Amino acid sequence: MSGGKSKGVLLRPVEGLPIQVPREILKCQVDLGPTATLVWINILALSQLGRPMQINSLARQMGLEKREVSQALAFLADRGWINDEGLEIQLTVPQGEESGLLNGTTAQAATAETIPGAETDAFEWLVSYVSARVTVPTLDEKRKLLYWMQSKNLTHEVIAVAVEEMCASAAHPSFPYLEGILRNWHGVGIRTYNDLLENPYLAKVLGPITSCKEQNPVEQRWREIFPDEFD
Repeated sequence: MSGGKSKGVLLRPVEGLPIQVPREILKCQVDLGPTATLVWINILALSQLGRPMQINSLARQMGLEKREVSQALAFLADRGWINDEGLEIQLTVPQGEESGLLNGTTAQAATAETIPGAETDAFEWLVSYVSARVTVPTLDEKRKLLYWMQSKNLTHEVIAVAVEEMCASAAHPSFPYLEGILRNWHGVGIRTYNDLLENPYLAKVLGPITSCKEQNPVEQRWREIFPDEFD
C-alpha cells in the first residue's frame, strides 16, 4: 500500500452504505478480532467523510502502533474486506466463507480433515501449546492453524516460535497478530525451525538460543566425545 505522506490513500465507500456500518462486520468480529474490525470501521468512517487515510494518523487516532494497523490492513485484505488498488482502497463486504464466518459444523469438519499421523500429532501438540501460552483456540482458529501447516507448509515448531514472538511483542496477543507474524515469515521463505535459526533477526525470542549456540563450540566437542555425559 502506498501513497504520499501528505495526501494519504484515497478511499471509496461501500456502495449503498453511505452512512452506516454493515451488520456483516459485526457478525465477523470474533473471527477478525477487535483490532482489524475497528480498523475497518475507522476507514469506513473516513471514506464517508471524504477523507484520505494516513496510517500514522489512523494509528494515533486508535491508540495503536503503526505496525499493528499495517498488519490489520493486510489481514483484512486476505479476508476480502478491502481491495488494495495501489493509491486507492476499495472497501468490500465479503459474503459467506470468504468473510471468515464459519458455523461450528463447518469449522469442526475443517479441523477433522485427514492428515498423516505425524502431522496429526504435531497439530494436536500445537493446539495444546497455543491453549497453554495464550488461550484455547476456537474451531475457526484451529482451522487456520491447520491451514498454515498444510497449505503454507509451516512446521508446528515455526508456529510455536511465532506464538512466543507474539507474546513477547504484543501487549494484547491475538490470532490476527499471530497470523501477521506467520505471513511475514512465510513471505521471506521461512518454513522450518532451521530456517528461523538461519535468520535469527526475524525473531527476537531466538536471539539467546542462537547466541548460546555460537558461543559453545567447546561444549559441542565434549558432547561428541562423551555423549553419555550430556543426556
